[in-house]
Amino acid sequence: MEKRHLKNLIIIFVVIMSIPFNNAFSQRAKRKNVIDNINKFNLVHFSRPVSKDSIKMTAFLEIPYNSLQFIKRNNGFYASYDASIILQDKNGKQIFRSMWSDSISTDDYMHTQSRFRNRKHYSNVTIGKGKYVILSDLYDKDTRKKGNKKKKIDYTRQNKIPSLMEPIVIANLKGEWGFGSDKFPITGRKVTSIDKGLTVLLSGFVGDSPYSIETNIIGNNDEKELSVINNETNDGFFIHTINLDKEYLNSLNLKLEIKLIQSNKEKKVVKNITIYKPGLSGFVKNIENSFQQMKYILTKTERNNSKGKKGKELEGIFLEYWKLRDPTPETYLNELMEEYYIRVNYVNDYFNMSWKEGWETDFGMIYILFGPPDEIQRSNVNSSNSSVYQVWYYNRINKQFVFKDQNGFGDYRLDRPFLGSNY
Repeated sequence: MEKRHLKNLIIIFVVIMSIPFNNAFSQRAKRKNVIDNINKFNLVHFSRPVSKDSIKMTAFLEIPYNSLQFIKRNNGFYASYDASIILQDKNGKQIFRSMWSDSISTDDYMHTQSRFRNRKHYSNVTIGKGKYVILSDLYDKDTRKKGNKKKKIDYTRQNKIPSLMEPIVIANLKGEWGFGSDKFPITGRKVTSIDKGLTVLLSGFVGDSPYSIETNIIGNNDEKELSVINNETNDGFFIHTINLDKEYLNSLNLKLEIKLIQSNKEKKVVKNITIYKPGLSGFVKNIENSFQQMKYILTKTERNNSKGKKGKELEGIFLEYWKLRDPTPETYLNELMEEYYIRVNYVNDYFNMSWKEGWETDFGMIYILFGPPDEIQRSNVNSSNSSVYQVWYYNRINKQFVFKDQNGFGDYRLDRPFLGSNY
């Protein structure tokens, strides 16, 4: 009985997720939220020395698809934008500027909502050990909305010898990204391409005396020493690379701890890395939270088996449960999982209450399981004995759900339980 219920629920979910969300409900929501979405792009920079007095900075723009407004055109979806990166000195004088005008097209509506899929742009500049401001703009040509980012950069601390710069994690990605052919710096904490392992670029400024660099990798339950580098140089700076083999990348969350020691002085930097695993949604940031959000599709047996599990054990259960639900196990993307957490992310934005997250509300539960309704009927009867209510119609599966706001505070509840008290 339990397995049949789960199978039927997943079939309903799969059928509905295959229907593009191009109805009025989702379009109004997208328009309403686009002002916030336009600022969801990332501006990051990577720095390494090129001489004892100068630094090469690579500035990246990473534009997630969900930060733009996609327009339905023929059989696909299309977005266009302008973007720029500007570097100023501490007095506001412009040092350099790069501009791009580009467009994105996709046949899959799910891609338009993705934070994982993105368009990248970068520029290189060589500068001194000063203070700077880096700015960027993103202009959506459809909505005519503009997002902007501003970051302060202080390289003056590199004047203290020895000094250690932020390590740069490099993965394999076809193209030229400012670090050599097919070498891509990880622009966020989340790492996706680990089949060939990773490379870590270590750099900093040193004096003429010998120095050492110790690198450790810290997982969920263990710590390993990766390498110890002993060297000396008259150049005033160093750049070293170390390899992170795939065997070190089994944990979802890792920390790299780098120590630079010279003349009894020590500098330390810690780099946090989140490993994206094939079949894992880009919306999953915390395994424990994401597992709790699965409760609407878990069987009673699955819930019982997961009780009391934490850390790596819970991570393994989480990945196994989603593997069982993968409609296309031969591909790297679990479409059902991706769609599920797209919906969780949506309801957390739109149905959030002060005392609970959107996914925990009845609105959130129904939206997660069935997607946006085909029609919404609202009523506010002027009677002291009547409740404010909404009716969500799903014509394609011949279902409707009635939500009532009994207390007038916007806490809409289903007029009858849908999944039962065990949920």
